[in-house]
Amino acid sequence: MKQNHLTLKIFSLIVLNDLVDTAAQLFMKKGLLHTGIDSVNLSNIAEFAARNASSAFLWLGIFVYALNFFIWIVVLYKVDLSIAMPVGSFSYIFIPIFAILFLHEHVNMVRWIGIICIILGIHFVSQSKKPIMKEEKANQWLR
Repeated sequence: MKQNHLTLKIFSLIVLNDLVDTAAQLFMKKGLLHTGIDSVNLSNIAEFAARNASSAFLWLGIFVYALNFFIWIVVLYKVDLSIAMPVGSFSYIFIPIFAILFLHEHVNMVRWIGIICIILGIHFVSQSKKPIMKEEKANQWLR
């Protein structure tokens, strides 16, 4: 049954979903980096696909994405999509942090400011409640 508000259990499932999504992204990126191909174009697309088909990290990322799909199905069953999607934006925070730690990428100040805006948005969305319809208010009053 869908709930009108975000409980700690649902919030935890959404964060877990985003962590699993982040892991899948990191595995796939790591797999793509090990192909030894610097750029992809029409002349080397077949070689690029062949090398990636044998990448264990890429396949691990695909497997983790499948796991992520089932977590997301549970989240969507439990809460409205209009709540789940914005709160599920934690991957926008997790991915840069883990990309710095594991892929040694650089994240500039403009991106960090954007990440702070996302955090604020997640907070506001998680605090919102679904409006109660007039009929529901009347039923609550009669109980």
